[in-house]
Amino acid sequence: MNYTLSGTIFLIGFFVGVCVYAQTEVPDYFEGALNFSVEFAGPQAEELKMNEPNNKIRMFIKNNNYIVQLSGGRYPKTFIFVADSNYEYSINYSEKKAYRFSMYSDRTKDKKEEAIPTAKPTGKQKEIKGVLCDEYKMVTKNTVFYYYVNDKYRVDIANYPMKPRSKASWLAKGLDGRIPLETIKKQKNLSVKTSLISLKSRSFDPEQFMIPPTFKVKGRDYRY
Repeated sequence: MNYTLSGTIFLIGFFVGVCVYAQTEVPDYFEGALNFSVEFAGPQAEELKMNEPNNKIRMFIKNNNYIVQLSGGRYPKTFIFVADSNYEYSINYSEKKAYRFSMYSDRTKDKKEEAIPTAKPTGKQKEIKGVLCDEYKMVTKNTVFYYYVNDKYRVDIANYPMKPRSKASWLAKGLDGRIPLETIKKQKNLSVKTSLISLKSRSFDPEQFMIPPTFKVKGRDYRY
């Protein structure tokens, strides 16, 4: 089993086109903070839990940049996606280092032999923390994803690179930038559910989404 799963739960899909609006209407894009909990179920769940995976996620979004903090497990982690560089970095604050995902650990490399899966609306709805969400389903070779989204909570994917190295779920084909407020990932022996705890719109200083100038930028993070 790949026990780095706990370090990438939010990336489970946690992975472009823009919704059509009237010509005079400009869509609002979300800037703020979201908190999620993570639950594991299925035959493989107990084995996974022995490794103390992270089960809490804090996400901060501004424009095309985001910060993700994973906690509640043995190895807390922080990731930053810097849109201008088109790289995601893992941050080691104690050592003042930022590790850029290399070609060997970049899980978003093109797979020309595989068709890009599409998230499609099922027609079902579900209320998530008082927000009525539409259910989308995406099927890959070994996994089924369910995303619960609301048009109000979106990011502007039009400004992402054509081949974004971001692994954010709102980039899944068919979601059109909608931020999943709940995600369910189902595999043969494991189900992972990422559920919204709280959500708040707020403004951020752009410098919060940059690698501090005093940090050394290195290649693959040796820790995972």
